[in-house]
Amino acid sequence: MGEGQALEALGVTPDSIWGDEDETIVYAQVLGQGKAMIFRFQRSHDSLPQSLPSRIVCCYHDLEVPDGAFTFQNRSSMRSALWSAIAMIWPHCIMDPAIVDPGVVVDIIPGETQEIVWRAYQEPLFKQYLALLRDIEPSDLVAQGHSPRILDISEIVLLEALGGRGCSKRVQFEDAGKVSTFVFKGIDFQTYLQLHDDDDELTRTMVDVWRRSSKLIANMPRHPNIQSPPLNLVSVRDSNQNTVLVGHLSTYFAGGDLRNAIEAANARESHISLQQKAKWCHQMCLAITHTHRVAHTFHMDIKPGNFIIGDQGNLILIDWEQSGAPATTLAPEADGTWDVEEQNIKENGPTRLAYTKYTGPERRKMPEGSGQETFNVWNVFPEWQVSCPKAIELAEVFALGRTMWMLLSQIANDFDEVEHPDDVQVTWTGNNNLPSQWVQIVENCMKVDPNDRPLLENLTEFWKGEAYSLR
Repeated sequence: MGEGQALEALGVTPDSIWGDEDETIVYAQVLGQGKAMIFRFQRSHDSLPQSLPSRIVCCYHDLEVPDGAFTFQNRSSMRSALWSAIAMIWPHCIMDPAIVDPGVVVDIIPGETQEIVWRAYQEPLFKQYLALLRDIEPSDLVAQGHSPRILDISEIVLLEALGGRGCSKRVQFEDAGKVSTFVFKGIDFQTYLQLHDDDDELTRTMVDVWRRSSKLIANMPRHPNIQSPPLNLVSVRDSNQNTVLVGHLSTYFAGGDLRNAIEAANARESHISLQQKAKWCHQMCLAITHTHRVAHTFHMDIKPGNFIIGDQGNLILIDWEQSGAPATTLAPEADGTWDVEEQNIKENGPTRLAYTKYTGPERRKMPEGSGQETFNVWNVFPEWQVSCPKAIELAEVFALGRTMWMLLSQIANDFDEVEHPDDVQVTWTGNNNLPSQWVQIVENCMKVDPNDRPLLENLTEFWKGEAYSLR
């Protein structure tokens, strides 16, 4: 029996479980009837240590207890008990009209009996959540001169949570009798509760990232292989009925992303055609070349999961957070421990990048909680974009190389535990049908010395020729 089977039998989807910083609370979110509902389990310190909420909190946070009856045998049994408790009260909760109001959380109350007792309450942290978003204006999220449509969150039907960093959910809303599907991106209350701590540094950072990335894509020159800016914004209302912007709606493509395509092909034990691979490699290069040469910026999160497949089978680059690079594709010189400068080899001749290991005092520009690796502490991308844009281009060429290797070798599902770029072992075993020049160009992209990597124009031109020859 699955951990959430009792909920699934009701047509409700278990979504996520998370704990608070003080290790006294566990939250859980479920998706049902088009809405997301948050439940809270709080530990009783003075009484009822054997109550369900206390046992869940002790198990989730791995707290020391004097008796095994005060916790669960393992995480799996804890999750099963949590989801089963929610399933027992779900039919009653959903009948409460206040349950879907913004900021409402269902509290599971400790009791002396086996009966699950609950109450819906307005979470006090909701005011802090709104305060972080209150200053965001439509002009922060859309192109200058554009007047977006602003939808209330109550108009949105939630279908499913999508993977990836931050808040991303597949949703629908009805307009003039027509139902349209979109991707909600932004900062919902669940995201806030997951990131909340005493100083809310991480949450403020995520709000700033959402605002900055939205503005970036809104004002970027258009390109067919880069996601278009949103036309619809999403808001909630505070207790005074004032509108607060919390997200936007982006185009949804049913084809999924490149990682999904690779995994699906592997599940079928089939090879993606060489023609398709060449086309997609070319389109990835086109998107990144436009990013650097026309938009004069960088992406920073190049990986198969950030190239979605459009309705015509073309790749579209998404997710412009620019807040953290994935360990799977990060260039080794961009790990936060190097500085760089561009040097002239000869007067009016080609230049070469010179890298020096940083040996000064500890430096940080990323928020606490971002991670322990050096690239989680010091992000070189914004600094190098100003001082040495060629270094950023060659770092993204490396990321493109890793991404193209994943596509060409059809490897995309073994990297969840990767914590550092050096943990990825690049091999071509079992892919002898690949043209040798493809393997060579991708290997060149991943050269340790950035000066030995091809420039974006050369890379794009190569894949243009390969794609054309296979038409």
